[in-house]
Amino acid sequence: MTIAADTGDRELELEARYRTGQTYFAIGDFRKALELLSRCVERGGRESSQPSILFTSWAHSWLALTLSNLGRFEDARAHAQEALQIAEGADHPFTLAEALAGAGSVSLAQGDLERAFEALERARALIVQWHLQPWAVFARLGYAHVLSARPVEARRLLGDVIEGASTMSAMGVSRAMQLGWLSEAYLIEGLLDEAHAHAQEAVSLARRHGERHHEAWCLRLLGQIVSHRDPVDFEQAEGYYREALSLADMLGARPLAAHCHLHLGELLQRMGRQAPAHEHLGTATRMYREMDMRTWLIRAEIGLREPG
Repeated sequence: MTIAADTGDRELELEARYRTGQTYFAIGDFRKALELLSRCVERGGRESSQPSILFTSWAHSWLALTLSNLGRFEDARAHAQEALQIAEGADHPFTLAEALAGAGSVSLAQGDLERAFEALERARALIVQWHLQPWAVFARLGYAHVLSARPVEARRLLGDVIEGASTMSAMGVSRAMQLGWLSEAYLIEGLLDEAHAHAQEAVSLARRHGERHHEAWCLRLLGQIVSHRDPVDFEQAEGYYREALSLADMLGARPLAAHCHLHLGELLQRMGRQAPAHEHLGTATRMYREMDMRTWLIRAEIGLREPG
């Protein structure tokens, strides 16, 4: 076998492993995605051809996304930074935009909005300059505005994404999550009917495509929406939260599980069930502290200080 043929075979193997890791990520099997993408990063780091270098950057980005969903944010940030360094060295605008989207996503998941906006706005500038596909970055920018309580800008960006993007957008933002993030924008505006309709559609779509993490995320969102209604259907809201928590625990999705414990604790407090409320809030507090998710940690600690 010639050196060129051997190199080509290694690149095909690297790409196959990378694509399979993406597939496992999409269905929420983060442990399998972690295994494959870690091997991809290790193998790609030993290659020197341009395609292999780019695949290695992409694999680092997806590994960062995977680790952030598992709550391993220190490792996630390290891989996001490695992806950025490789992309900058390769002088490849698409790869750099993808690496910035990954870094922004890790910061969003941990609740570091300042760092998330910095990475995503830099990615947006690249997209405009080089006329790249914008949807992954626009979707994340939209959700950053949701978390910043700026629903009008969030709905504008996410509406554009949903209208223009394909069924599976780049960097792991599926149509189900696009709809879920748009639903949350409606929720913080108090537009509960619109929020509920989009969240239900998101859950149905996630189930149809076998996206278990996205399904759990949107079930939690349905619990939030029901919790905001007057009167509140406490039993239904609790059911949504517990179903989401069960899925999150099964997937090892610790940030999502912590959010479920937080919302369950807050709901149970409103129901007057102080003992189980404090148990869930205590679990959320511990998990947020372990993952250094300070924005939500403050909220959970406030809940714990409520009189029992």
